[in-house]
Amino acid sequence: MKRLLTMGVLMGVLMGVLMGLLAGCASLTPPPTRDVQVTAEPEAALSAGVAVLVERGFVIQMADAALGRVDAVLAWRNGYALTLETQAADGGTRLVLSGRQGGQPIDPARFDDLLAAIRARLESRR
Repeated sequence: MKRLLTMGVLMGVLMGVLMGLLAGCASLTPPPTRDVQVTAEPEAALSAGVAVLVERGFVIQMADAALGRVDAVLAWRNGYALTLETQAADGGTRLVLSGRQGGQPIDPARFDDLLAAIRARLESRR
């Protein structure tokens, strides 16, 4: 009987670990993105993106021009994190925004305002 109880406990622990692993895999799914193409070099687009994010209250956690990536969190909203990526494209740069809030993907339509602000900043520099 004691051996049967130990087997039951072991099976319960194994099932808990398996469920935790499966839940972890679900959170690794990349969030949906929103993108826009701008007529600027990737470095200039990334710089404009950082400036707009900082103006809007984001704290830059990582910015790497070589990777073309910026990770930022909203200072006053816990768990609100964005990733801005730049990709060279014909005639300019493709800006891609994605994010999570509290571990859940953010609706990409919410990034339209940020992308428009980055585009406007780049156009004002011409």
